Amino acid sequence: MLAAVVFMVIEARRHGIPYVWAYVLGGMLIAISVTFPLFLIARERKLAATDEPGVKTVDVILLVVLAAVAAASVIFTASS
Repeated sequence: MLAAVVFMVIEARRHGIPYVWAYVLGGMLIAISVTFPLFLIARERKLAATDEPGVKTVDVILLVVLAAVAAASVIFTASS
């Protein structure tokens, strides 16, 4: 939980996400597994409002290569 809280506070300050301490308190009272994804959603919404589109051709190519390697390893493991 400590790592998630440190990340949330730093990212909230960096990107101007309000009510970061509500996420921290929610993590203590409810569960960090609930509030951390909610914080990440708020962060992505803030980034989407201020950032240019981020997926580049290199990203797509490397993701396809990664998916192919993962699929090949699953097929190889299943056939063994």
